[in-house]
Amino acid sequence: MGFWVFMMFMDLLIPFTMLGFGKYFIKNAPKEINMVFGYRTTRSMRNKDTWNLNSRIIGNKDCLC
Repeated sequence: MGFWVFMMFMDLLIPFTMLGFGKYFIKNAPKEINMVFGYRTTRSMRNKDTWNLNSRIIGNKDCLC
């Protein structure tokens, strides 16, 4: 019985972690262009205008500054 409880916990760990990070980044979105979050191509990272335009098109609402 204990094994199955452990397996259930392990199966639910990743979805709950993803939900937690999602809520965190909705409230604490990065304000600057960076190499970790957002739509990252050489052209989209040239300046703030292209970053905002590409993020809006791709659907990253965290970068619509």
